Amino acid sequence: MCTLTYRLTESGYELFFNRDEQRSRAQAIVPQVDNDLNAIYPVDPVGQGTWLGVHQSGLCLALLNYYQAEKKATSGEFISRGEIILTLLTSQGDIIERLKDLPLSHYQPFQLCIFPEGLNITNKQLLLLQWDGENLTKQPHSPFFTSSGVDYPQVYQARKKAFEQIVSASAPTTEQLLKFHQQQQNEGKLSVKMFREDAQTVSFSHIVVGDAIQFNYIDYIDGTRSLASLKRI
Repeated sequence: MCTLTYRLTESGYELFFNRDEQRSRAQAIVPQVDNDLNAIYPVDPVGQGTWLGVHQSGLCLALLNYYQAEKKATSGEFISRGEIILTLLTSQGDIIERLKDLPLSHYQPFQLCIFPEGLNITNKQLLLLQWDGENLTKQPHSPFFTSSGVDYPQVYQARKKAFEQIVSASAPTTEQLLKFHQQQQNEGKLSVKMFREDAQTVSFSHIVVGDAIQFNYIDYIDGTRSLASLKRI
């Protein structure tokens, strides 16, 4: 359960990400610089992985669950999807080939958004990969991505309508996208800043990749804000 949007700039891009989780899930560790990986990412203490990470090169990876294809474990347990981004940030070479080398059948389905180094308003090479439990495929990318474990078709249409009402299709601004990620409706499951009895939006991330890299983070559990940054190479 998450929502991701972005805008391209002359020097790079901005990424906006609402993370939705069960209210019972442990609070995440705020994004910090990992000097070994030269990357910034938050940590989910449950799986010791992450859903969002940006490298010093400008590469950013964002993972959303693909609930519509999730499966029941038939033998053993699935590996946490949270380790996928850290594994890809650690290894070298073509990112698609590296992903294919992972034991994908051991992971529940997911969607991986890849914002490559060099991405900007004139180099629009954004990539979306989808693992449905059987096949890894490239998918068309759109101005926003969202997931929900409850009533996905209805949720998607509601959030798509909100996006179209708030954000300019031809020239999205930072202010418009920040407003979109705060959008709420009377029926909480439909909201971009989601709330249900069992789950809610627990954090908001705003990554700015330009001449430098900034990772702005709001933890909605305790209201804290943090900023981590890296020089871009």
